Amino acid sequence: PFLNQRAAGLVGRTAVLIEPIDGGRGRIKLDDTIWVVEGPDLAAGTHVRIVSGDGRNLTVAPVEKP
Repeated sequence: PFLNQRAAGLVGRTAVLIEPIDGGRGRIKLDDTIWVVEGPDLAAGTHVRIVSGDGRNLTVAPVEKP
């Protein structure tokens, strides 16, 4: 269902920020690709969940700790 919609197919996956989100933008590494992500300002090393994907843009939120 996500053919040619790679970003949308990533929704729900988790990753670790390799660069902090500062000013609303940061980076994650997922599989063999580095993605620019948008979300609240967070420190590098924070675990995040991909909440939406549109084209090349991913939006993330911090993973809630149990």
